Amino acid sequence: GLKTARMSRLVSSAELAAHATNESCWIVIHGDVYDVTDFHHPGGNDRLFERGGRDASAAFDAIGHSMHATKHMQALRVGQLAPSPDAAAASTSHLPPALAAPRLTHADLPAAASASLDRAEGGGIAASSGRPPPTVPQTSHLP
Repeated sequence: GLKTARMSRLVSSAELAAHATNESCWIVIHGDVYDVTDFHHPGGNDRLFERGGRDASAAFDAIGHSMHATKHMQALRVGQLAPSPDAAAASTSHLPPALAAPRLTHADLPAAASASLDRAEGGGIAASSGRPPPTVPQTSHLP
């Protein structure tokens, strides 16, 4: 029979990997973890079991699943896959150190640079010159 929906919780990668057998099969689809152990897939359970303990999003998306199937999945949902502990570090590890560093704010700048930046953000040269910005004449394309 189908398992009933449980309260949402975070599932670690290690816990997910422990459910990669025909006796206990969990898969991930778009970040959500589903217990498909007792689900009878119309295309055959081998399609589920061969992806046990892993992300099956690409395989799920490649097959057109009905709204009924998508709704039915909610009863099988265990929770959400937790981000890996080093996900934050990995997301910026490919960047040069200067780009991976925290962004500077006005408070981090010397007063002269901060004032110059304020002028630039306030409208650039036209705004600081005292002249109004140039206007583009409106033309009509009607006969």
